[in-house]
This record gives sequence, structure tokens and C-alpha cells, in this order.
Amino acid sequence: MSASEIAAWVGAATGSLALLWDIIKWSKTGPRIAVTAAPNMTGYGAAELILGNKPCVLVEACNVGDGKTTITHLVGFYYDSWLKRLFRRKPTTSIAVLDPSPGKVPHVLDKGERWVGMMEQNEELIRMSQDGYLFCGVYHSTSKRPVLARLVIPTP
Repeated sequence: MSASEIAAWVGAATGSLALLWDIIKWSKTGPRIAVTAAPNMTGYGAAELILGNKPCVLVEACNVGDGKTTITHLVGFYYDSWLKRLFRRKPTTSIAVLDPSPGKVPHVLDKGERWVGMMEQNEELIRMSQDGYLFCGVYHSTSKRPVLARLVIPTP
């Protein structure tokens, strides 16, 4: 193998790796939302005056990316089968929360910021969580699909 052939192979390999690295960097740029959902949250202190003694589901959205986005909706989706969720079929039940107090929508979420919203935890939500697959999450302005987290409400 001559020196020019070795140089050609090295050039082809480094060019391919550079292209792969640019694709990885491109896929990681922009806003990325991480969502968590916590059940059985009750108010304490001043929050107890606002919420009463009702349990709520707390949904937190954090922007872990490097760009801005706007939280537009707090939603929930119930699937009676994990196959429906896996193959992105229409959910059995869809939930939209109009007033996710203390969070407001729409809300601009800059990089590194977090947004917190709540939904009332009722018997129907508990049933959906235990009978099938319940997901809570947010829609944001830079994606057509919601960012979801599975919600499992344990029995008392």
C-alpha cells in the first residue's frame, strides 16, 4: 500500500467521522424538554389555603437544551394498551388542563429554566393510572408532538 493510498483512507475516515459528529451536534441543538410527573401532592402552608386538602399531580418541564421554546398546553393521555402507545395510535382518553396553576400557559421557557403546572388528582385519574398507561406532559412551540412522562399513582 502506497503513502497516497494510506492518506486517502485516513482522509475518508476523518471526513466520515466529521460528518457523523455534525449530525450528532445538529440533533442536539435547540430546546429539549424533560418532563416529570409526581402524584399525591398536597399543599402546605400558604399553598394549602389555595389548594385545600385535595391531592394534585405536579408536572414539571425543564428546558435542558440550548434554545428557547414556549409551553403551550398541559395534557394527559390514557392508553388501555402499551401497544397503542408503542405504535403511536390514538389514545383512549385525552385530557387538557386549561388552568395548570401555579403555572400559566403560554409560558416562554428559556434554556435552563423550569415550569411547574398542576392538575387535580381525582378518582378517574387514579383508575386510568392503575388500569392502563397514563401519561402527563406538555406541548411546546418547537415540536408537533408532546413531551410526556408516565404517571403511576400508587394505591393508598
